[in-house]
Amino acid sequence: MKKGQPLRIGIINDLHYDGRCEALNHLFGAVALLNRGLTDRLIVMGDLVNADSEMNALRLLHEVAALCNSFRGSVCYMPGNHDLDHLSKSLFFQALGCSNHESVFHQEEDEISLIGIDGNFSPDGSEYNHGNFSWKEAFIPDEQLAWLEERLAATQKSVVLFSHQRIDVSSHYSVCNHDAVRDVIRRSGKVKAVFQAHQHADDLQQIDGTTYYTLGAHLDDAGPAMVYAGDQSIRIDRDFQPLELS
Repeated sequence: MKKGQPLRIGIINDLHYDGRCEALNHLFGAVALLNRGLTDRLIVMGDLVNADSEMNALRLLHEVAALCNSFRGSVCYMPGNHDLDHLSKSLFFQALGCSNHESVFHQEEDEISLIGIDGNFSPDGSEYNHGNFSWKEAFIPDEQLAWLEERLAATQKSVVLFSHQRIDVSSHYSVCNHDAVRDVIRRSGKVKAVFQAHQHADDLQQIDGTTYYTLGAHLDDAGPAMVYAGDQSIRIDRDFQPLELS
């Protein structure tokens, strides 16, 4: 990416891959489209697999990683609740070949700051781990809220935030303490856009100067999204189809 140009971020979410060939073909096509679009980053926003055992989950994640790693830029994986039905978060990242990754991230780019949060916790603060949770009771722990507030205070740039669960509305698909998360976002004044997954339906909300966009599911044949994030504007191209280059 040249300095002054917007960062091009590809998003794929809610694959729910269970071993079917059609799902892998769809993923192959999505990654190929993003490669043709000269995308800088790929963020895979959770619920990569639907497995029936730990070994099955590990195998399915290996297969997903083999395709996603054909992307020609950097790849960032986020866990979703389904990924943790039979795994811990550490096993999830190990299976994807990135054991040094954490479930939250903060990346400072030339024009923009990217932050990912993790709602895969129960209200008592325990991490989702091998199915020890109710997916309707997602939660952002106090320690992570403090981390988010610190990260927002530290950056001097506009921020794009990523979350598997919703934080814009009250629903089974949102973290239980969404009001507290949005309060941190509102007080920072820096988060221009939040991209969310999990509900399998596109939705758009404007709250306190921040745009919240929920993305439909790859499982339901949604194409990849492309986000163009610069210091002046943030734009999304849904069901991205790159222009043919002459």
